[in-house]
Amino acid sequence: MKKVLSIKVVVLLVLLYLGSLIWNLPASFVWSRVQNQLPAQVTLHGLTGTLWSGRVSRMQVEGVDQGALSWDWQAAGLLGGKVSLDLFWQPRNGHVTARLDAGLNSLQLKNVVGRLDAASMAAVNKAPFVLAGQWLLDVPLLELNELQYVGEAEGQLTWENAAGGLPTALPLGHLSADLSGDEGWLVFELADQGGPLGLRGDARWRPGQALALNTQMQARADADAALVGGLSLLGRPDAQGWVKWRAKLQ
Repeated sequence: MKKVLSIKVVVLLVLLYLGSLIWNLPASFVWSRVQNQLPAQVTLHGLTGTLWSGRVSRMQVEGVDQGALSWDWQAAGLLGGKVSLDLFWQPRNGHVTARLDAGLNSLQLKNVVGRLDAASMAAVNKAPFVLAGQWLLDVPLLELNELQYVGEAEGQLTWENAAGGLPTALPLGHLSADLSGDEGWLVFELADQGGPLGLRGDARWRPGQALALNTQMQARADADAALVGGLSLLGRPDAQGWVKWRAKLQ
């Protein structure tokens, strides 16, 4: 009887020890094992903490600074066989919160809510034009399968007080995009909410692919003359004043 009890005690101590090792697994160790499996080149600076709770002071994706990121593990995810993390992203002049559920072959971002500064995002991503306004994110679900294909997706992106152009940003009004998933692609249904630029059409994207735009745009009566001229460079307007524009943006 004593021998059986001693074996159980040893097994329990071993399990507790292994559990402690896993719980305190350094985030840097985990990162060294997964970074070469990502579809993009990601470099992390100031990585601290553990797999379950930590922080990155600066992320670079394909050489572009994307700000800081922190995370905290949520045990409830284990009930569904997933690792669940609460994320807090802090790009320049912006903030985004989200829940990440990671399974064997899929990632789900849930309840993505935040605000990004369009001018700052254009600057850090070295966009060849000037942007202004705020990007508002409200995305209940975005699913990636095998880090290559988009599964389920729903939500809305709003560009509030949109402005863009070169050498200065021209007022465009309020623009929006409703999100959905379609055969592995993330689909943006584009529309304007009133203002100088009329917009309709869609865009499609998935990891590793260019953003494909299929749109129609219209300069309204209150549009700046430079906006009217810019749209005329994209093509001849139809009888209702709509200009068709298709493009692929990396």
